[in-house]
Amino acid sequence: MRFKTLLMTMACFATTATSSAATLKRNGPLQATTMRDWRAAGMDGTGCYWSARRNGPVLFAANGRTGMTRVAGRVVVLEPAAGARELFPFTYDAWRAPGLKVRILDAAVVRAMGYETVTTDATLVVDQRGRVTSMLGSLICGS
Repeated sequence: MRFKTLLMTMACFATTATSSAATLKRNGPLQATTMRDWRAAGMDGTGCYWSARRNGPVLFAANGRTGMTRVAGRVVVLEPAAGARELFPFTYDAWRAPGLKVRILDAAVVRAMGYETVTTDATLVVDQRGRVTSMLGSLICGS
């Protein structure tokens, strides 16, 4: 009986570890953000956000000269990097915070357009202390 319990426990740990590792590999160091996080970063109004899949979690958001993400459970506020170009009115393509750089490579291929938003294919490149992760997804911009 103890052996069966031990096997079940090991299976649970393996599933959890595999799931966590897969999420880390897929999202790099970034974690899902919430509207509460955006407001804590002082963001409100017109801007952009990046997601790896349709209706998926928002891993990066930008509004004006403020960018934000979540790393290791903490909200990280970013500022435009030196030489950053305007990506969409009111935001930029390169961001930085101590130990973290985020770059958005917008393919400018429109996938969806609404009355106040536009969705394009975009790659998010994250450099956390020299460890670079590149992720394909969508950039959704509007108000």
